[in-house]
Amino acid sequence: MAVSPEITHATLDGRAVTAYRAAGEGLPVVFSNDYAESGGAVLSRCSQLGCAPFDLVTISGFSWDQCLSPWPSEPVATKDDHFAGDAPAYLEWLLGSVVPWASDTLGETAAGSYVSGYSMAGLFALWSLYETDAFAGAVCASGSLWYPGFGDFATTHDLVASPQGVYLSLGDRESSVRNPALRVTESVFRLVRDSYERRGIPVTFELNPGNHFRDMDLRVAKGITWLLGTAAEGRR
Repeated sequence: MAVSPEITHATLDGRAVTAYRAAGEGLPVVFSNDYAESGGAVLSRCSQLGCAPFDLVTISGFSWDQCLSPWPSEPVATKDDHFAGDAPAYLEWLLGSVVPWASDTLGETAAGSYVSGYSMAGLFALWSLYETDAFAGAVCASGSLWYPGFGDFATTHDLVASPQGVYLSLGDRESSVRNPALRVTESVFRLVRDSYERRGIPVTFELNPGNHFRDMDLRVAKGITWLLGTAAEGRR
């Protein structure tokens, strides 16, 4: 029988942070930016998939478009988009406030730290590898890689360090939409995947059934399971 994680809640600068500490020592930790806190659901899916134990830290209750957009942009998906380009400031806060809190709460994690996210948080997870070596890999599940300029950025800039793995996934109906800016999503994913393969970065791209709003917890869990498995193989 699986042992339930030890759960710790906190509020840091008005943002909700939750740590799920698994049984064991020296486990990897995954930092996940959530639109709505979903750590329990993701961990349940990971258990079903046979994922190795890990600690999970979720962050929620922040301005989604504003904090996760890497640079400013006009609205793309809806007229209410607010792409302020505050990801650099948010990443600085994540590394300066959340990571130290997690270290105190969970203890040292010798197996490494990883970043995961869905939609705009998937975009942020991938973008963060170009800005910091704090994360050894990323899960970009149904990430917003349609974001203006990101495809060119991702394929022409160097990552700070070579990651242990990058997981990319998308729903097979996500590019079948009326908005021309979103129809390019799958092609950008494939462009990024091919670029990473040429660089020798362990990467996979998975197409899942359905649109952007189907099986969100499962898609993230599949990414975490693959990433931690790939990272473990690389350490052997």
